[in-house]
Amino acid sequence: MPAPPPPPRKTPRAAPNQPIPLSPKLAGLQAMLYELAKSERMDQLVEYLHDLRQEFDWAAAELKALGFCAPCYFSILDDGDAHDCPEEDR
Repeated sequence: MPAPPPPPRKTPRAAPNQPIPLSPKLAGLQAMLYELAKSERMDQLVEYLHDLRQEFDWAAAELKALGFCAPCYFSILDDGDAHDCPEEDR
């Protein structure tokens, strides 16, 4: 005669990577820390993008001083037309 099946467990086993439940105070503190970390990362990202924009503006000014025309360049890439300057339309 086969052995009877084992009785069901009262509490399920926790997965190894599953977070441990926290008290309400600790959960609130953890949520505040996550928000603070996100805002600091956002500040860093905004500062990085600002610096990148300044570098872009500097490079554009240098290229313009050397006679580089961005509308002409992109026009050549798009349709092969070498003259698509707004300055020439005037």
